[in-house]
Amino acid sequence: MKRTLCIQGKPMEYTLVQQNRCSVRFSALPGGRTRVYVPRDMRLKDVDALVRARAEDIGRLHAALGEAERARREAHPMAEGSVVRLGGQAYTLRFEEGARGGVREAEDGVLLLTAPSSAEEEARRDILRAYCIERARAQMLRRLEAFAPRIGRSPQRVSIREQKTRWGSCTGGGHISLNWKLITAPPEALDYVVIHELCHLLVLNHSPRFWQLVEAQMPEYTYWRTWLRRYGDTLGV
Repeated sequence: MKRTLCIQGKPMEYTLVQQNRCSVRFSALPGGRTRVYVPRDMRLKDVDALVRARAEDIGRLHAALGEAERARREAHPMAEGSVVRLGGQAYTLRFEEGARGGVREAEDGVLLLTAPSSAEEEARRDILRAYCIERARAQMLRRLEAFAPRIGRSPQRVSIREQKTRWGSCTGGGHISLNWKLITAPPEALDYVVIHELCHLLVLNHSPRFWQLVEAQMPEYTYWRTWLRRYGDTLGV
Protein backbone atom coordinates (compact mmCIF):
# COMPACT_ATOMS: atom_id res chain seq x y z
CA MET A 1 0.00 0.00 0.00
CA LYS A 2 1.46 3.35 -1.07
CA ARG A 3 1.07 6.29 1.28
CA THR A 4 2.25 9.88 0.96
CA LEU A 5 2.87 12.36 3.77
CA CYS A 6 3.88 16.02 3.76
CA ILE A 7 6.85 16.48 6.08
CA GLN A 8 8.34 19.97 6.46
CA GLY A 9 6.66 21.02 3.26
CA LYS A 10 8.02 18.12 1.21
CA PRO A 11 6.16 15.01 0.06
CA MET A 12 7.37 11.69 1.43
CA GLU A 13 6.06 8.47 -0.07
CA TYR A 14 6.42 5.08 1.56
CA THR A 15 5.14 1.57 0.96
CA LEU A 16 3.24 0.09 3.89
CA VAL A 17 3.56 -3.66 4.46
CA GLN A 18 1.19 -5.09 7.08
CA GLN A 19 2.33 -8.40 8.54
CA ASN A 20 1.85 -10.75 11.46
CA ARG A 21 4.60 -9.12 13.51
CA CYS A 22 5.03 -7.34 16.83
CA SER A 23 7.43 -4.56 15.87
CA VAL A 24 7.86 -1.84 13.24
CA ARG A 25 10.76 -1.94 10.79
CA PHE A 26 11.89 0.73 8.34
CA SER A 27 13.76 -0.23 5.17
CA ALA A 28 15.55 2.10 2.75
CA LEU A 29 15.53 0.87 -0.83
CA PRO A 30 17.39 2.03 -3.96
CA GLY A 31 15.86 4.97 -5.79
CA GLY A 32 14.89 6.76 -2.59
CA ARG A 33 12.06 4.32 -1.86
CA THR A 34 11.04 3.56 1.71
CA ARG A 35 9.25 0.47 2.99
CA VAL A 36 7.63 0.27 6.42
CA TYR A 37 6.73 -3.10 7.97
CA VAL A 38 4.08 -2.90 10.71
CA PRO A 39 1.80 -5.21 12.74
CA ARG A 40 -1.34 -6.04 10.83
CA ASP A 41 -3.64 -4.40 13.40
CA MET A 42 -1.74 -1.09 13.63
CA ARG A 43 -3.92 1.89 12.69
CA LEU A 44 -2.92 3.87 9.61
CA LYS A 45 -2.91 7.18 11.48
CA ASP A 46 -0.52 5.68 14.03
CA VAL A 47 1.77 4.46 11.25
CA ASP A 48 1.77 7.91 9.65
CA ALA A 49 2.54 9.52 13.01
CA LEU A 50 5.45 7.12 13.56
CA VAL A 51 6.85 7.78 10.07
CA ARG A 52 6.72 11.52 10.75
CA ALA A 53 8.47 11.06 14.09
CA ARG A 54 11.17 8.87 12.54
CA ALA A 55 11.71 10.95 9.39
CA GLU A 56 15.28 11.84 10.38
CA ASP A 57 16.11 8.20 11.10
CA ILE A 58 14.69 7.21 7.72
CA GLY A 59 16.84 9.91 6.11
CA ARG A 60 19.92 8.44 7.79
CA LEU A 61 19.01 4.98 6.47
CA HIS A 62 18.92 6.39 2.94
CA ALA A 63 22.22 8.19 3.47
CA ALA A 64 23.84 4.95 4.64
CA LEU A 65 22.41 3.12 1.63
CA GLY A 66 23.80 5.78 -0.71
CA GLU A 67 27.23 5.52 0.90
CA ALA A 68 27.18 1.74 0.57
CA GLU A 69 26.24 2.09 -3.11
CA ARG A 70 29.12 4.51 -3.71
CA ALA A 71 31.51 2.12 -1.98
CA ARG A 72 30.23 -0.73 -4.14
CA ARG A 73 30.82 1.25 -7.33
CA GLU A 74 34.33 2.12 -6.20
CA ALA A 75 35.05 -1.54 -5.34
CA HIS A 76 33.76 -2.70 -8.73
CA PRO A 77 34.64 -0.05 -11.33
CA MET A 78 33.06 -0.42 -14.76
CA ALA A 79 36.21 0.30 -16.68
CA GLU A 80 38.19 -1.38 -19.43
CA GLY A 81 40.53 -3.89 -17.81
CA SER A 82 38.61 -4.19 -14.52
CA VAL A 83 38.66 -7.60 -12.84
CA VAL A 84 35.43 -9.54 -12.36
CA ARG A 85 35.47 -12.69 -10.23
CA LEU A 86 32.94 -15.39 -11.10
CA GLY A 87 32.90 -18.88 -9.64
CA GLY A 88 36.38 -18.48 -8.23
CA GLN A 89 37.93 -17.37 -11.52
CA ALA A 90 39.20 -13.88 -12.31
CA TYR A 91 38.11 -12.36 -15.64
CA THR A 92 39.29 -9.19 -17.34
CA LEU A 93 36.47 -6.92 -18.51
CA ARG A 94 36.64 -5.59 -22.06
CA PHE A 95 34.15 -3.43 -23.94
CA GLU A 96 32.91 -3.51 -27.52
CA GLU A 97 30.28 -1.42 -29.26
CA GLY A 98 27.03 -3.03 -30.37
CA ALA A 99 23.34 -2.27 -30.61
CA ARG A 100 22.31 -5.18 -28.38
CA GLY A 101 23.74 -5.40 -24.89
CA GLY A 102 25.26 -8.64 -23.72
CA VAL A 103 28.30 -10.39 -22.26
CA ARG A 104 30.24 -13.35 -23.56
CA GLU A 105 33.32 -15.18 -22.38
CA ALA A 106 36.19 -14.71 -24.83
CA GLU A 107 39.62 -16.32 -24.84
CA ASP A 108 42.28 -15.88 -22.16
CA GLY A 109 39.86 -15.13 -19.32
CA VAL A 110 38.20 -12.11 -20.92
CA LEU A 111 34.58 -11.08 -20.46
CA LEU A 112 33.51 -9.08 -23.50
CA LEU A 113 30.68 -6.67 -22.69
CA THR A 114 28.73 -5.36 -25.67
CA ALA A 115 26.77 -2.12 -25.32
CA PRO A 116 25.85 0.92 -27.43
CA SER A 117 28.51 3.61 -27.44
CA SER A 118 26.05 5.92 -25.66
CA ALA A 119 25.55 3.51 -22.73
CA GLU A 120 26.42 5.05 -19.38
CA GLU A 121 28.23 3.28 -16.54
CA GLU A 122 25.11 2.04 -14.76
CA ALA A 123 23.63 0.73 -18.01
CA ARG A 124 26.80 -1.32 -18.59
CA ARG A 125 26.67 -2.48 -14.98
CA ASP A 126 23.08 -3.66 -15.48
CA ILE A 127 24.16 -5.69 -18.51
CA LEU A 128 26.97 -7.31 -16.53
CA ARG A 129 24.65 -7.94 -13.56
CA ALA A 130 22.14 -9.74 -15.79
CA TYR A 131 24.92 -11.96 -17.12
CA CYS A 132 26.15 -12.73 -13.60
CA ILE A 133 22.65 -13.67 -12.48
CA GLU A 134 22.36 -16.20 -15.29
CA ARG A 135 25.79 -17.60 -14.42
CA ALA A 136 24.72 -17.78 -10.80
CA ARG A 137 21.48 -19.58 -11.65
CA ALA A 138 23.27 -22.31 -13.58
CA GLN A 139 26.00 -22.78 -10.97
CA MET A 140 23.64 -22.74 -8.00
CA LEU A 141 21.30 -25.29 -9.53
CA ARG A 142 24.28 -27.55 -10.16
CA ARG A 143 25.42 -27.27 -6.56
CA LEU A 144 21.91 -27.89 -5.23
CA GLU A 145 21.67 -31.01 -7.38
CA ALA A 146 25.06 -32.15 -6.08
CA PHE A 147 24.32 -31.75 -2.38
CA ALA A 148 20.61 -32.61 -2.22
CA PRO A 149 21.10 -36.41 -2.51
CA ARG A 150 23.77 -36.31 0.21
CA ILE A 151 21.49 -34.41 2.57
CA GLY A 152 18.44 -36.42 1.61
CA ARG A 153 16.04 -33.64 0.65
CA SER A 154 15.46 -31.50 -2.44
CA PRO A 155 13.78 -28.09 -2.59
CA GLN A 156 10.28 -27.76 -4.01
CA ARG A 157 11.19 -24.48 -5.65
CA VAL A 158 14.36 -22.41 -6.14
CA SER A 159 14.68 -18.65 -6.63
CA ILE A 160 17.85 -16.81 -7.54
CA ARG A 161 17.58 -13.15 -6.64
CA GLU A 162 19.26 -10.23 -4.92
CA GLN A 163 18.58 -10.33 -1.21
CA LYS A 164 19.56 -7.26 0.71
CA THR A 165 20.49 -8.81 4.05
CA ARG A 166 20.62 -12.57 3.44
CA TRP A 167 22.69 -14.98 1.39
CA GLY A 168 19.88 -17.48 1.34
CA SER A 169 16.56 -18.44 2.86
CA CYS A 170 14.33 -21.48 3.16
CA THR A 171 10.61 -21.69 3.87
CA GLY A 172 8.65 -24.41 5.57
CA GLY A 173 7.16 -25.24 2.18
CA GLY A 174 10.57 -26.14 0.76
CA HIS A 175 11.22 -22.93 -1.22
CA ILE A 176 14.91 -22.02 -1.25
CA SER A 177 16.14 -18.57 -2.30
CA LEU A 178 19.81 -17.85 -2.99
CA ASN A 179 21.55 -14.52 -3.48
CA TRP A 180 23.10 -14.27 -6.96
CA LYS A 181 26.05 -12.28 -5.58
CA LEU A 182 27.46 -15.54 -4.21
CA ILE A 183 28.69 -16.28 -7.75
CA THR A 184 31.33 -13.59 -7.12
CA ALA A 185 32.53 -15.31 -3.92
CA PRO A 186 34.91 -18.27 -3.65
CA PRO A 187 33.08 -21.50 -4.60
CA GLU A 188 33.36 -22.78 -1.02
CA ALA A 189 31.32 -19.83 0.26
CA LEU A 190 28.56 -20.65 -2.22
CA ASP A 191 28.66 -24.31 -1.22
CA TYR A 192 28.30 -23.33 2.44
CA VAL A 193 25.12 -21.36 1.75
CA VAL A 194 23.69 -24.13 -0.46
CA ILE A 195 24.35 -26.72 2.26
CA HIS A 196 22.95 -24.37 4.91
CA GLU A 197 19.65 -23.92 3.11
CA LEU A 198 19.31 -27.58 2.16
CA CYS A 199 19.79 -28.55 5.80
CA HIS A 200 16.93 -26.20 6.66
CA LEU A 201 14.68 -28.54 4.68
CA LEU A 202 15.30 -31.01 7.51
CA VAL A 203 15.58 -28.63 10.47
CA LEU A 204 13.96 -25.21 10.10
CA ASN A 205 15.95 -23.51 12.86
CA HIS A 206 19.53 -23.02 14.03
CA SER A 207 19.53 -25.60 16.78
CA PRO A 208 22.59 -27.74 17.59
CA ARG A 209 21.07 -30.52 15.46
CA PHE A 210 20.94 -28.17 12.47
CA TRP A 211 24.61 -27.20 12.78
CA GLN A 212 25.55 -30.87 13.15
CA LEU A 213 23.90 -31.53 9.78
CA VAL A 214 25.82 -28.64 8.20
CA GLU A 215 29.12 -29.78 9.72
CA ALA A 216 28.58 -33.33 8.47
CA GLN A 217 28.57 -31.96 4.90
CA MET A 218 31.18 -29.24 5.39
CA PRO A 219 33.44 -29.59 8.44
CA GLU A 220 35.05 -26.20 7.72
CA TYR A 221 31.71 -24.35 7.46
CA THR A 222 32.58 -21.90 10.28
CA TYR A 223 35.44 -20.49 8.20
CA TRP A 224 33.14 -19.68 5.28
CA ARG A 225 30.38 -18.37 7.52
CA THR A 226 32.93 -15.95 9.00
CA TRP A 227 34.30 -15.13 5.55
CA LEU A 228 30.85 -14.03 4.36
CA ARG A 229 30.33 -11.90 7.44
CA ARG A 230 33.69 -10.22 6.90
CA TYR A 231 33.78 -9.84 3.13
CA GLY A 232 30.15 -10.14 2.05
CA ASP A 233 29.80 -6.40 1.48
CA THR A 234 32.44 -6.62 -1.26
CA LEU A 235 30.49 -9.12 -3.36
CA GLY A 236 28.60 -8.17 -6.50
CA VAL A 237 29.50 -6.16 -9.58
